[in-house]
Amino acid sequence: LMAGISIITHATISQIRWGSSGDPLNGLTVTWSGTGTSDSIKWGYSTMFEKGSFKGTIRTGYQSSASFFKYNLGSVTPSSTIYYKFYDSNTSTWGAQKTFLTAPPLNTNTFAFTALGDCRTSLSVLTAISNLASAKQAAFSLFNGDLTLDGNVASEYTSFFTASSNFLSNNLVYHAEGNHDALSPSTFTNMFDLPITNGSNLYYSFRYGNAIFITLNTCDPTNAAQLSWLRTTLAAAAADPTIEWKIVSAHHPFFNTGTHTGDMDAYRGTIWKAFDDYGVDLIVNGHDHNYQRSKPINFNVSTTTPVAQYGSGPTDGRCEVISGGAGASLYTLNASSADAWAINNYNSNYNYTYCQVQGCKLIITVYGQTGTVMDNFTLDKSATCSTAGVSAETKEKFNPISVFPNPSEGPFTLKYKSAEMGEAIIKIFDMDGKEVTSKKVMKTSANLEFNYDLSTHAKGIYTVSVNMGNQKDNAIIILK
Repeated sequence: LMAGISIITHATISQIRWGSSGDPLNGLTVTWSGTGTSDSIKWGYSTMFEKGSFKGTIRTGYQSSASFFKYNLGSVTPSSTIYYKFYDSNTSTWGAQKTFLTAPPLNTNTFAFTALGDCRTSLSVLTAISNLASAKQAAFSLFNGDLTLDGNVASEYTSFFTASSNFLSNNLVYHAEGNHDALSPSTFTNMFDLPITNGSNLYYSFRYGNAIFITLNTCDPTNAAQLSWLRTTLAAAAADPTIEWKIVSAHHPFFNTGTHTGDMDAYRGTIWKAFDDYGVDLIVNGHDHNYQRSKPINFNVSTTTPVAQYGSGPTDGRCEVISGGAGASLYTLNASSADAWAINNYNSNYNYTYCQVQGCKLIITVYGQTGTVMDNFTLDKSATCSTAGVSAETKEKFNPISVFPNPSEGPFTLKYKSAEMGEAIIKIFDMDGKEVTSKKVMKTSANLEFNYDLSTHAKGIYTVSVNMGNQKDNAIIILK
């Protein structure tokens, strides 16, 4: 009999997830699903659960057989382990002890966060990717939408919670609504405890460390109230000397060479212009099921070519990262995309993004499903940063590089312009990162022209790079 009760206990308390009505240390909440009517939680910073036992507030869930219970821990102690357990009012039993690690102090300039999204129905991949992200023990995570294929189908949310149970129970997650979730916005908004703006949790912001984080609802891109709030929020952040990093999370990318290329072109003059006007540093999103990193883009400077470097100054460019590889079926490169000029790195593999803020530097590493590194780069603001203790480094710089014809049946011409002179190493890599060829050429003027023939290689997507000393520039070529 006791064994039977134990099985019921584990089955009725489920879908544990952490949220916040504010920053990671103030307004922290834990939500769970249960089949009883008066579940409770007891918690503390030791196994004595010294903070006490408290009834959870109840609200209707998406399943007729279960409700959502929530407890608001309020302000919590930074960098501490919370010990907690739930009382299942259906079986009248306390469950097993669980733990949760809180974020570092609010005034930290050294912290990490992860970004991932687009899992939908590939549950084994979601488990693998979310477990890898969870193992990083970041201060929080940004999940950029499309938890389901159809937000109206309750069983798909149940599958999401089951497949990512380890991740959700061990990480504070800030969610952005995806277009598939938006098939039932009321279900999505009821699911998670997030900050509220203008009566909605579909767009919001919070301060943490030396950064501001802004989540947008790009499923409603014409919302005038959201745009006005975005500009006001960014203007205040730009005027605040304690804010070094302005980071935006959303579902839809604005520059994209994948299946959904062009989806947000109409909003480059509104939402993206706000990013350019106020110097947003990083935009992370999903929607396209792959990994992409943009070159530095600033439409206030040029609408057809990247600018010289990432940064938040008036002539610097935004860095957009598409990390839409948490399980949804992968998309391939769109050979006819008009955004090819804007993309620095493309990889059609499952992935998540790990971001480390270290004062004046933001170090970004993208990992694949097996833990391999797919991309690694640093946004460095040492020249203008007011955060002490970080040595200056040269900012990443981008020189013009073009490849034509593209797509190509094999032969192509590369044109490259830079101030550097001397030996240049031109390398070509396939989609798995395997080096196809490496050629040394002498660059004796600002313009370098290089011809090559890929016709003996398999059709697909290749990356061609020009390396000169510490300078490296990339371009994508499609072999048809």
